[in-house]
Amino acid sequence: MRREARTEDIRGTTPMNAQRPTVLLVDDDGRTLDVIGAVLGTQGFEVTLAASPAAAVALLGSRRFDAVVTDVVFDGFAEGGLVLGAARDQQPDAIVILMTGYPLIEGAVSAIKLGAADYLQKPVDPRTLAAFLHRALKERQIAEPNLGFGDLVDILSSMVAHTIERVDPYTAGHGSRTRKYCRFLAEDIGLDTARRERLELAAIAHDYGKIYLDDLSFLTKNGPLTDAEYKEVQRHPLLGARKLGNHEMLREVRTYVAEHHEKWDGSGYPNKKKGDEISLAGRILGVVEVFDSLSTKRSYKDVWPMEKVLEFFSEQRGRAFDPDVLDRFLVLLEKHGERWMREPAADREAADRERRAAVVPPARN
Repeated sequence: MRREARTEDIRGTTPMNAQRPTVLLVDDDGRTLDVIGAVLGTQGFEVTLAASPAAAVALLGSRRFDAVVTDVVFDGFAEGGLVLGAARDQQPDAIVILMTGYPLIEGAVSAIKLGAADYLQKPVDPRTLAAFLHRALKERQIAEPNLGFGDLVDILSSMVAHTIERVDPYTAGHGSRTRKYCRFLAEDIGLDTARRERLELAAIAHDYGKIYLDDLSFLTKNGPLTDAEYKEVQRHPLLGARKLGNHEMLREVRTYVAEHHEKWDGSGYPNKKKGDEISLAGRILGVVEVFDSLSTKRSYKDVWPMEKVLEFFSEQRGRAFDPDVLDRFLVLLEKHGERWMREPAADREAADRERRAAVVPPARN
């Protein structure tokens, strides 16, 4: 027997003066509604729950939503398409994400072609869903043509903080630290202001493509990646470059993002560029990104001590890294290195405190 339609608002911990994105969550399983709704509430969304397609369609006709998350199958019937269709007809700007517990649902691809932004397999990790929603909402903003440098910094920072850094907590602050170190190095080298600004944007978003990988679980895997997993990770520079959108100010940013794993000797990826084929900004980002990764604890490794970092850079001078760019960065490390080495742990502790503060209320029976 079908569950009675139920609607309810769940408000998160976002400050009262901030406008929370509104989400309509549709599922006929009460616990799924309660758990996902509660987590989305802690992630800054205002959530309205609906236990049937009919209730969801009625809500779409009376209230505005930024996003709709709906199950596909209700009591054995694939009625999620009714919700998708109503959203497309009545609120075409709303982002729609489909969920299903069935491994193969006929029409899934066509549903996405009809306007769904994504299609997630149940059980859905609520934090991953929140990351997808934040990503999609920010990507919609980034298409606006009148955005300035500061606007793009805010949007890209939010995209990264709410997506890849939520999925992989070990990377908390990685984008913002890389941006800061790139600014120091670019100013020292004498990069002009316009290119420096675009480099900073690329530094913030350089790992953004990881959120589009088919399997995100190995990002926090303990131990080395398999060959297949490493090949999958190698897709993220181009994925990130493509997904940043077509804003004119991001044209060079996309180039730098795509280049950040290229190597001076041509052994990098994705395009095996070498030497001056890699832009100067891309070479700067390549050095800085590696330093912050080495100085950060990850699921598969501990923090490298400065001596080991310096030894690695010495071995890779003229191989992975442009010798001139690396030499300039090593001078900066003499002055700032010890402090910079402490920043990843401090950023992760701050992120952990924020997550602990977002207490999820227990689901009702």
